[in-house]
Amino acid sequence: MALAAGAVVAGALALGGWFGYQQLEEQVGAGEVLRGYDATSPAGTAPHTENVFAGRVAAFEEQRDIEGWTQDVYQVEVASVLRGTVHGTVRVTYGLDEGTADRLEEGSTYVFATHAWADATKDGHAQLYQGDMKPVDDAQLAVWREAVALPMAPR
Repeated sequence: MALAAGAVVAGALALGGWFGYQQLEEQVGAGEVLRGYDATSPAGTAPHTENVFAGRVAAFEEQRDIEGWTQDVYQVEVASVLRGTVHGTVRVTYGLDEGTADRLEEGSTYVFATHAWADATKDGHAQLYQGDMKPVDDAQLAVWREAVALPMAPR
């Protein structure tokens, strides 16, 4: 009797797991990213970043695939750092999870919230923030200052 009850419980758990997986698969299709945070908000993104900084786009380098993602690659001159140790001119890759990102304007300054790629020397830093990229202003800097004051997410 105990053996039969155990088999029923195991079957129920397996069936529940399968249905849970099917529901998750319907929500996230092939080629989509499942993030554990809101990448469209500074407060959601900042705890997951190594670096948050204002930087001037010095040049668009190229568009290429990095680790399976199509990315625009930019040379960015760091103007001020809100978190991290970046300095000088760094390579930043920028691409959206869905759709195509608008090209950033050379000479304009933006807030970048980044994490280094596995090969940071070759690929630089990935822009994690997926919200609207606009040239920086005082209001944006204030929002990002509050966001970087939040506790870092565990790695």
